[in-house]
Amino acid sequence: MRGSFPNPLDLIFPSLCCLCTAPVERKQAVCEVCLGNLVPTGLGQWLEGSTIKEELDGIWSAFWFDEAMQQLMHELKYKGRRRIGEQLGRITFKELSHEVPWKQFDTLVPIPLYRSQKRERGFNQALVLAQVISEETGVTIDEELIVRHRPTRSQTGLSIPERQENVADCFRPSRPGEGLNVLLIDDVLTTGATASACAQSLKGAGCGDVAVLTVATPQKEG
Repeated sequence: MRGSFPNPLDLIFPSLCCLCTAPVERKQAVCEVCLGNLVPTGLGQWLEGSTIKEELDGIWSAFWFDEAMQQLMHELKYKGRRRIGEQLGRITFKELSHEVPWKQFDTLVPIPLYRSQKRERGFNQALVLAQVISEETGVTIDEELIVRHRPTRSQTGLSIPERQENVADCFRPSRPGEGLNVLLIDDVLTTGATASACAQSLKGAGCGDVAVLTVATPQKEG
């Protein structure tokens, strides 16, 4: 019978959707209506459409990076709302479940943050996403395979050459790759500079195929 009564905390401090402020369950941060309004890319495997794709063998992005997605990412990364990452991870898997050849990958590798950035945020949002996808697919996570050994500027506002220069040589493998086929996990792919730099480092260490999966990507103009 206890389960039939509402939690008093829900009445005093109700959980609200971070987009529309509708009431949601305490384990949620975004309501189902707002999640359902996110726009799928329908791109499939869109490697050839990426601006920068050196060393990458595949790219999948589930949703367009529109205003709603931008707000969700801001809340996730800068306000510490991990539950958003968990919800985005689930709908990303659902959207791409039949697109990505999961069994071809030996491990999921969340693109790492620099240690000071991770300390400031409290967690790596890419790892939160990877944990959900790992639960859904059974592909294990290797958080230690590669590290970001130096800080970088935000890529926002940088030109394509500046983005490439900013992340050049910023990743370093922690051990030999031993032919592992790797699926990188990240939140947003804009030009592909970060994912390509990460893939270059992994392949230099002996990994096999390296692809990337992200929640979102901006829609190109024109």
